[in-house]
Amino acid sequence: MIGIPTLALLCKSAIEGGSKVLQEYKRRKLSEAEKELLIAGAKDGKFRVPSADGVQNWIMVGGKTFPQDITGDPANFAKYYDAFENLCRRAFIRYDGGDLFRSTDAGFEKSRQLASKSDKKKANKH
Repeated sequence: MIGIPTLALLCKSAIEGGSKVLQEYKRRKLSEAEKELLIAGAKDGKFRVPSADGVQNWIMVGGKTFPQDITGDPANFAKYYDAFENLCRRAFIRYDGGDLFRSTDAGFEKSRQLASKSDKKKANKH
């Protein structure tokens, strides 16, 4: 698991460099965990990766905690942490300081697109 400074550098590198690599990465299908994080961040674009005893154990987005059970199976956290790293690689998230990350313009665009689709699916079920 990488720490906040490395995540910050990963986000910065994706935003500033490697356009061919970035474009290839963006063509890959988003995982369900990536979609969940983006949808949760659609309103304010704030992502927090707090640490307890120097170890990140959860991600907070839009009033939700990922995974929901932060004391449960560590594989659940790994799934969301990997998804968060991938969102950084896609340049959907940038580092803002401390444990705070924020959506980029592309991140907001994708988040809101996914949230709109999700809302329409929920409306059609009722």
